[in-house]
Amino acid sequence: AITTHIQFMTTCEVEVEKGAMGLIEIVLASLCLNATCDIQPDYGKISATARIQRMTQLAEELKGQTLIITTLQNGVLSGYKKENGTLIGTGLAFDILRMFQQKFGFNYKIVLPEDNIFTPGSINKGAKNLLQDKVVDMAVAFLPIVDSFRHDITYSRSFDVAEWSVLMVRPRDSATGSGLLAPFTTEVWIIIIFSVLVVGPIMHLLVLVRARFSETLEEGIVYPLTDCMWFLYGALLKQGSVLNPLTDSSRIIFSTWWLFILIITAFYTANLTAFLTLSKFTLPIKSASDIGDKGYKWVSNKGNGIRDLIYSESRDRSLIASRLADRIGRGQFYSDLRDVEILEEYVAGGKMMFIREQSVARHVLYEDYKVKTRQGVRESERCTFVIAKFPIVQIARAFAYRRGFKYKELFDDSIQYLVESGIIPYKLRENLPDAEICPLDLGSTERKLRNSDLSLTYFIVAGGLAFAVCVFLIEILWRLGSRRGEKFRRNWEQRARVRKWVDKNVNVMKRTQSSAFANATPPPSYQALFRPPFFFSDPDSHRRNINGRDYWVIQKDGFREIIPLRTPSALLFQYSH
Repeated sequence: AITTHIQFMTTCEVEVEKGAMGLIEIVLASLCLNATCDIQPDYGKISATARIQRMTQLAEELKGQTLIITTLQNGVLSGYKKENGTLIGTGLAFDILRMFQQKFGFNYKIVLPEDNIFTPGSINKGAKNLLQDKVVDMAVAFLPIVDSFRHDITYSRSFDVAEWSVLMVRPRDSATGSGLLAPFTTEVWIIIIFSVLVVGPIMHLLVLVRARFSETLEEGIVYPLTDCMWFLYGALLKQGSVLNPLTDSSRIIFSTWWLFILIITAFYTANLTAFLTLSKFTLPIKSASDIGDKGYKWVSNKGNGIRDLIYSESRDRSLIASRLADRIGRGQFYSDLRDVEILEEYVAGGKMMFIREQSVARHVLYEDYKVKTRQGVRESERCTFVIAKFPIVQIARAFAYRRGFKYKELFDDSIQYLVESGIIPYKLRENLPDAEICPLDLGSTERKLRNSDLSLTYFIVAGGLAFAVCVFLIEILWRLGSRRGEKFRRNWEQRARVRKWVDKNVNVMKRTQSSAFANATPPPSYQALFRPPFFFSDPDSHRRNINGRDYWVIQKDGFREIIPLRTPSALLFQYSH
């Protein structure tokens, strides 16, 4: 088979050099190459190089041998079951082992570790201890390749580079939150706020500098900084402005801001419309670090490789700055339950996040979907779980051997053929539908506006009203304080003034300086209290009762006048005279 393969490759190279092969021939050649790549060449019929002879000898020695192996319960990847008191391996790992068994004719015996773990626990030992103590020959499971373990064990050639993902409950509402903030990311909002704070002073500075070099009075108009900031704010709200720049430089910067706001508002309106009408969905976590930063708890099975990675990092001091446990948090829990049971008990019931290999997570999600379909659950309620798009970690996976395992090279070559032929990726996707299972966006076009979409709108209205009331109360208190201050100032000034009074011989006391109390009625004079008020000007004045009222009768300019005594009329008379 290898000779035929080499001859075919040589023929293909010659044809390519001649330029005679077309697209159809290349496709056929690739199919032929896959067809001629057998899982393992028949070493008994090949005698070429020393390496091939060594492989042939190892294959002959392996026939009839019984290999002692260990494994872990890890879903569809690896596991075991008892049949007639004998442990039989299950999963993709043992499918690969049975291919080797059919080719090389060996037998195997399963020895289980004390606990379903690879690295040792606090009490029980794991599969790694069996390899390290040379109790078993190899570990048949999809194990992550950890470099720090190479001192104790050896790894086969890698099967693939696996991604560990998060399987979580599908939230009822999108994590984008309110529709008012959804159109732009946080970075865009920060840039917009920064531009509003910076462009205003720049605009004012440019107008100020231009006014210094202007020759006419109109061009020398300087807009205050408050007017420039208000113009920026008004442009954001699409309202007009009374500012009318006359210089070219001012007009350019004003129009530039208008164009900037036009583009921003156009994108904002379009994205807001799409967010409120389309069924796009986002998760509350966007990266592995969000799990630890937001305090989410996560769970995984004991046979999962994520535990081995965290175990190795805890003993490697060189990885302090980039430990996986620090990114995803230390709220972990490892369970012995099956994947479906973990999904129902911890993920659905405990709101925890299930960290699993992505290939296994898809099988778990598909099994859950089929169970709900058999139970008659409505289509809209079957996809209660979702797989996050981002990977938690990416690492290669392989079998593990004890150090000095004799048939390592033989198995590695067989694994290489499986990987190159695409059998490993095919087996990982086997029994899965071609369509994506329970995607993040379910594809429903009937999107109704929910009350949660307007939550921030309500907060803005309530916050705006509360802020307006606070400003109104502050204005009232400010005015009351200003009035009290003005009244206190006036009283202080009145007390500080020197009052000068002049006797006009009519018992009318008037202040010589103008004030708010310049026209106030003065108190009665001393003469009005103890002697007739007109004693010095008219000694013949006398008191007389007329119509029940008391009057002073005086002589003035040859005429007789009467003055009311101690009545409001007397005060008015005294004030007017």
